[in-house]
Amino acid sequence: MFVDRLLATLVHLRHGVTRDVLACWFGVDRSSITRAIGEVRPLWHRLRRLRRLRERTRRAHRRHPGGGPGRPDHGRLRRQRRSDCSRR
Repeated sequence: MFVDRLLATLVHLRHGVTRDVLACWFGVDRSSITRAIGEVRPLWHRLRRLRRLRERTRRAHRRHPGGGPGRPDHGRLRRQRRSDCSRR
């Protein structure tokens, strides 16, 4: 079951529990735990990379609300135009 593989991998990565202990807990052979960790670990690392990328993108949008570095803040330009119109 994928949930068991995920749980075994997370316990192994987070707490450093050995594969022998995990095999005993889950009632499987040590090679099954090794295989499960080998399958889930790349998925876990990919998920972490995507989460970091999403956070970087959010931070960039907070710093540059107009859409990114080097682009004008369109909201500010609109406010300037409104103030120009009110003067006429």
